[in-house]
Amino acid sequence: MDQSVNESEVLGGRSVWRRVLTGLAFGIAVLAGVLVVADVRAVLPILARFPWPLVPLVLTLTTGNYLLRFLKWELFLRWVGVRHLPRTTSLSIFLAGFAMSITPGKVGEWIKALLVAKLARVPMAPIVPVVAIERLTDGIAMLVLGLASAVLGTGWGWQPLVLLGVLVLVGLWLVQQERVVIPLLRLAERVPFARKRTDAIMTVYEAARELLAWRRLLLVSGMSIVSWSLECAALFFILVGFGLSPDGQLAAVATFALSAASIAGALSLLPGGLGAAEASIAGLLIVLRPGIGAAVAAAATVAIRLGTLWFGVLVGVIALIWLERTALAAPERRSLVAE
Repeated sequence: MDQSVNESEVLGGRSVWRRVLTGLAFGIAVLAGVLVVADVRAVLPILARFPWPLVPLVLTLTTGNYLLRFLKWELFLRWVGVRHLPRTTSLSIFLAGFAMSITPGKVGEWIKALLVAKLARVPMAPIVPVVAIERLTDGIAMLVLGLASAVLGTGWGWQPLVLLGVLVLVGLWLVQQERVVIPLLRLAERVPFARKRTDAIMTVYEAARELLAWRRLLLVSGMSIVSWSLECAALFFILVGFGLSPDGQLAAVATFALSAASIAGALSLLPGGLGAAEASIAGLLIVLRPGIGAAVAAAATVAIRLGTLWFGVLVGVIALIWLERTALAAPERRSLVAE
């Protein structure tokens, strides 16, 4: 890939921080919209009554999700041959991606591949599928959790998830069919934009195919299911904190609402799923749990998004700042470029 991206443009300059601030402003507008639609005068007293001792529990569950996903990230890097990146640097790169989660389509998360390539001094092409497949396995986890909670608890909403699951399985199967994929990639040589990048495209495909080997895919998807179930548990405890009965049906509703909303947010390609995820969580809570009014649903939505998405953005910003002042501060790191 062309070595034409300067560090100040990619990480330390105005571009990245402008994206973060834009996403932050959009997020504030979305949260404000949720409060307005549900009636601020009804929602704020409910939020004020939330038991503060539950806040550390929610953040601990979210942190557990991040740690398990970091272990998955480390596995991916090992599988593509990145073995000498310091653990603290790897963790900082992984967490920095959270700051980019509020960029449109989460495209900012590709900075993780750029950072790994530069700081580990390896080609960027094999790292690119790591970022994509990391997010893919998160999506697979949400599909499994959504289906399980729908079948075992809510009894509703499983049909579109089954269809989406079938499409994902077909796509995964196709990736493994070299006889189909490689001729298609060869056709890219006729496209001017891709002609000079044929070798890089083939490297990306080979790395993706290796990462998506079924045994590896089952392992990392299982890790994702466990990690994302922690955030579903966080929503469950938030609902309990707002006075709902802590039963199995509520656990199923919380799991389905967060899983389906995460998928809707990802498919929307909106920054952080903003708007789509909030509307889905609140709407599903109202539909699936009789007795949850609009005010309680809105309060729970605001609480879970603050305790997951926005907590992650805060952690990501801290990680970005740390990277700028340590790993990227040395003179030899001044020209962060794509390989």
